[in-house]
Amino acid sequence: MEPDKSSQTILVVDDDCSIRTFVKLFLEIEGYAVLIAHDAETAMKLYTEHQSTVALLLTDVVMPNMNGLELADQLLSREPQLPILFMSGSEDASRGIGCVAKPFTVAGLIRRVGEVLESRSPAQLARTAAA
Repeated sequence: MEPDKSSQTILVVDDDCSIRTFVKLFLEIEGYAVLIAHDAETAMKLYTEHQSTVALLLTDVVMPNMNGLELADQLLSREPQLPILFMSGSEDASRGIGCVAKPFTVAGLIRRVGEVLESRSPAQLARTAAA
């Protein structure tokens, strides 16, 4: 049985307002709960407040101050099993970790998010659903 998407919160981080808005809109249409942040510092605060419900970090790689890779490292130190999907216009930027290439289509984004969330372990899904 597929988990209820509305119980899966995705933390979206991008310094580009238009991308944040686009991604949030289409993830919500797909049924996910979405938190958005314009930088890594805000994302870390949101993650602290909503850690028990965040099912996925979807972050841009290239951002001012702290980039997406550094943000991922910070959050993984708190929750080693946190699924992460990077958004990047550069093929090399994600160090081979799961990435959706910019520019992306709505269908491509939704497919990659679904793939990452479906690959989560039953224990991770239970933690998110119980929150």
